[in-house]
Amino acid sequence: MYLGIDFGTSGCRAVVINEHKEIIAEVKQALAPPDHQCGRIQQNASVWIQGLDSLFQQLATKLDLTQLKRLAIDGTSATVIICNKQGKPLLPALMYNDSSSFSAAQLIKQHCPSSQHITMSLSSGLPKALQLCEDFDILDDIIILNQADYLSNYLCGQWGVSDYHNALKLGYDVEKMQWPEWISQLLPEHVLPEVIQPGQVIGEITEQLSLKYGLSRDCLICAGSTDANAAFIATESTRSGDAVTSIGTTLVLKILNDKPVEELASGVYSHKLGNNWLVGGGSNAGAGILRQFFSDQQIADLSKQIDLNQSTGLDYYPLSHTGERFPYNDPQKQPVLEPRPESDVKFLQALLEGLSRIEKTGYEKLHQLGALKPQHIKTCGGGAQNPQWTAMRQQLLKIPVKAASQTEASYGSALLALQGLKNYQ
Repeated sequence: MYLGIDFGTSGCRAVVINEHKEIIAEVKQALAPPDHQCGRIQQNASVWIQGLDSLFQQLATKLDLTQLKRLAIDGTSATVIICNKQGKPLLPALMYNDSSSFSAAQLIKQHCPSSQHITMSLSSGLPKALQLCEDFDILDDIIILNQADYLSNYLCGQWGVSDYHNALKLGYDVEKMQWPEWISQLLPEHVLPEVIQPGQVIGEITEQLSLKYGLSRDCLICAGSTDANAAFIATESTRSGDAVTSIGTTLVLKILNDKPVEELASGVYSHKLGNNWLVGGGSNAGAGILRQFFSDQQIADLSKQIDLNQSTGLDYYPLSHTGERFPYNDPQKQPVLEPRPESDVKFLQALLEGLSRIEKTGYEKLHQLGALKPQHIKTCGGGAQNPQWTAMRQQLLKIPVKAASQTEASYGSALLALQGLKNYQ
């Protein structure tokens, strides 16, 4: 059996699958929310370990954990922690959505040869790493890790190993598969993790933790991924041109491509996925706007009354607040939600039409930048469960659109444990 574990902001989840990719068991555990202190959004690693303990305790009631052969963990992208070489956290982790590292981001701009590098964003890991290291005069006994790295390193007792998904926002050059020379002007090389391929074995579980959790001593700990990439892997979209639209609070588009594509001003960048590249962009618009006006039940009931053969003729741009990043880079872009028709059915239809147009424009934008045209689209998130919206999107995009059978990041991590990235070679 193979175990995948996903760490999110508010909880963690575990999925066990067999060699046929069938789900054997699923468990989840809520996590204490991050702290907001001194302008930082942070969380103690002890919260993660408590979550991990709970997942294994729950799984032990469902199956024989000695049958687990390999496991992999994904975590939130660019949640960064610093430890000593024995794995002891030296400070709370800075969370993925922390934006307090402004001075560190300015320092990166002074040293990075590219004027549009992913590490210059406050949402990236490198500014957070630099800010955490500011508290220490000597960095001889420090290791920088991401959330998923910390947990996998903890399980096998091998500290200082990351994967090239998590390391990307620390500045790792995934095309040359090395740390770029300019980073050494900011941090000594020994504080940066060794980077391996997602799914590659790091080592065996420690004797202490095999006894604590009831795992076999030869259970292998594999390098993980980020939560978003693990969710894409879960859909088993493995051919160039395969696309996945995630319709949650916001709209996120991803497409498997034969080369990397970037336009950082629009938030478009690429993750290496075996011999392929996962190109992605995210709009500030999404299904979150629907819940400002309707309950989930109202959305379901009203959707059934939509006449897909009759457009509303309304040209909405359904943002929840001012500002857009993708497919238009316009921080001043205003929501367009008027005029509102008297009919709630028509109003909902107009909102769905607007979101569908953003999706279409988004894939066109990715294609303009160098990505392939999508051949078909799998959908995940709450919007995937709306058949009328799916049909509307298919009409507009003129390619097959269907809900993905699996979308949980924990399932994607379980696939990494089972087969690594062999389907992307």
